[in-house]
Amino acid sequence: MYAAVSGYYDGNHIVMNEAMDLSVGQEVIITILDTKKSRKKNIDLNKYAGRGRKMFDGNADEFIKELRDSDRL
Repeated sequence: MYAAVSGYYDGNHIVMNEAMDLSVGQEVIITILDTKKSRKKNIDLNKYAGRGRKMFDGNADEFIKELRDSDRL
């Protein structure tokens, strides 16, 4: 069985937010999330916008046809 379950650390134990039927000695994988780490809140989406414009200035069908024509031996 593979399952992802959220939870929290109460100071002594890890507490799962959902009840799981686990057997004694069953192996688990625990991932610790760094929620205190500062994150960039203002991402400039304009920095990434339009990356495909150069590729599709004209008709996309023509562009794909050219790709197909040039990939044949």
